[in-house]
Formats: sequence, structure tokens, C-alpha cells
Amino acid sequence: MDGKELTNEEALQNFLLDIGCLDELLPWTGKFNMFDVLKISRTEIRHSNMLGWLLNPNENHGMGDVFLKGILQRLVENDSDGRYDVFNVLLMDFYTFSVMREWKNIDILLTSTEEKTVIAIENKVGSHEHSNQLNRYRNVLEKEYPDYNRMLVFLTPDGEEPSDVENWDVLTYSDVIDVLESATLQIKILPDVDLMIKNYIDVVRRDIVEDQQLIDICNKIYNKHKKALDLIFENRIDGKAQLSDAIKDTLCRLSEEGLIIYDESWGYNFRTEAMDKYLPLLDEPISSWGSTNIYSYWFNVRDDRFYGIFELAGNNVPEESMKKMQAITDVLKLNDKRKSNFTYKRIYTTKWYDVSDDEDIEGVVDKAVRSAVEDILDMEKKALSEINKN
Repeated sequence: MDGKELTNEEALQNFLLDIGCLDELLPWTGKFNMFDVLKISRTEIRHSNMLGWLLNPNENHGMGDVFLKGILQRLVENDSDGRYDVFNVLLMDFYTFSVMREWKNIDILLTSTEEKTVIAIENKVGSHEHSNQLNRYRNVLEKEYPDYNRMLVFLTPDGEEPSDVENWDVLTYSDVIDVLESATLQIKILPDVDLMIKNYIDVVRRDIVEDQQLIDICNKIYNKHKKALDLIFENRIDGKAQLSDAIKDTLCRLSEEGLIIYDESWGYNFRTEAMDKYLPLLDEPISSWGSTNIYSYWFNVRDDRFYGIFELAGNNVPEESMKKMQAITDVLKLNDKRKSNFTYKRIYTTKWYDVSDDEDIEGVVDKAVRSAVEDILDMEKKALSEINKN
């Protein structure tokens, strides 16, 4: 190519000639998944039901106590504060535990009279802790189980820090699927149970945790055929067009109000003055996205819902900016293991925002986008303030 910008027709022709590039997405798009059919892949209460079933050694999944023991072993391994005695925890009789759902509003509660132990799991998918939940739950457990050993677990997609860090341990959905995959390899289980567990692992990896392989493939395809894909997206004939326009319109208004930096050609991506100052643009478009941006705030829009994302790009980043990336990662994503070796790194997500309102789509979207941006700006302010303290 001589560097001349492609026409719309040329961009579409090139994409069609390279349509086989989409075959790389077949492992995610071409498989049957019962959780998709039942439309429960992103429903917090359904995940708690599934986990409650898997954690019960006496249920009919056929894994016995292997999954529960694996989860507790992961907690002990991550215990840097010396809360747990390895022998006391891992030598318990796990078959003495019973599992309750939504007891006193606690998502999952495991209790054993014989072991004098209670395990509480507060599960967050697409939402955050609120209303002093963790302190309230701890107080309830101290009152109801005064003589028991207590293990308090805060389960989130990306290791979000609990408000009560002195008493609650962090567990991620990556931990959950790692332990679950290991458990299914240790024990031969019935084919129908095996299918359901594999479906569950797939949907968690796709919709809840960061599937780096999927992110890399999507970004590679998009960078190669950006103009064609943008053109297709902008002119698609479906109910999302109105939603897309409403989101962009609100982002434009927020930019005019000076809250964010945005241009309509950026789709759902935007920047801020504060983060631009902290993570300056590159001089050339050589980042992981093929642009000068080394960070991005953007919205992931699916059907009638969306959520906000804060993502870093790791390619061709100056050493000073990479140090700053690590500093903000240390604040927002405590359990990050990828340090400086990454192409893309997602370090913060907002809750899901439902905008399914046919009567006043513009008003509903405006309110939701403003709320999501406010969440992101609040996160940004707190993170940069925490970094400046150090």
C-alpha cells in the first residue's frame, strides 16, 4: 500500500476477501452453551446457585469435596496475613458442611457443626459492594456463630478490594475456573455433569473474567479491518442503531461539558484530561490499538445493556509510563499477575447498565451513560489520589 486512505468500498472488499479471519472466533461463537440458551450467563443469582451446588460435597455433581477443598486451598495460598492454619483448614471433614443460599442475604453460606467453621461468600457479578454489606454480614455471623472459625470471602471478576480488608479475603472468578478445571481433571464425572461444568467454565471465561486470547483476536481483527468494521457497525439494520447514537450523543455532551475528551469517530471510547496527563499519548500511532493511546475508557455494549471499562495497552509503552501503569494497576487490580508483559490489560469495570426502554431511550441512555462516566471519574480520582500519596 502507498499509504493512501482506503475508500469505503475498498475497505469492505478487503474485509470480504479476508473473511476467513473471523474463523479464529469460532471457539467462542460456534459452540452450544446451555447458559446462553437459558439467558443466565450474566445473572449474579444464577452464578451463586451454580457455585452453591458445586461447593456442596454432598450434591449429585460427582466431584465430592474436591472443588470445595480446592477453593479453600486457593484462599490459604493467597493468605499473606497469616489468618489461616494450613493443617486446620485443609484437614477438615468437608462432607460435614451444609450449604445455604441467601441466608440473612449472604449469597452463599457453608456451615459445619462438627468442624465449628462457617464460610461466607459474597458474590459480585456486574455490581459492587454497597450499603456497608460486608460489615453487616460479619456482624451477623459473629452474633449467630460466636464460637465458630469464620472464613469470609469476597468473590468478584477481577479481585476488587473489599471495604473490610482486615476480615474479608479476595477470590476471583479466575481462581474459581482454575480450581474447577483442576477438579474435573482429578475425577471422572458423568457426561451430562461434565458438559454443564464445561459450559459454565466457558461462559465465565467469556463473559466475566478477562479472556486474553479472545481480546487479542478481536483487537487483531479490528486493527486490520477497522474502517470496514466501523462502516458495518454504523450502518447495521437492527435495534442497536438508536442505542449507539444515544450513547455517542451523550458522550458528545459530556465532552462539551468538559468532563471527558471525546470525538464521535472514536465510537464508545473516550479519554480524560487527568488520565492523559498521567499516561501521555505516544508520539506515533504504535500502541496495542494502532493509535497513540496507551489507555482507554470505553463501553462494552451488548443488546440493551452496557458497562464501562478501563483498559491499558502494553505495546511500545515508554518505561516511565509503564511504571505508572503498574502503579495504577497495584491500586485497582491487586491480584494482577501480568505486570509489564501484556498487550491489553483490563483493570476496572463498572456495573452493567440496563437501557431497555422503548418509550424514552434517549433519556434512559443519557442517565445511564452519565452514571457510568461518573463511576469511572470517581474511580480515576481515587486511584490517582492514592498514587500521589505514595
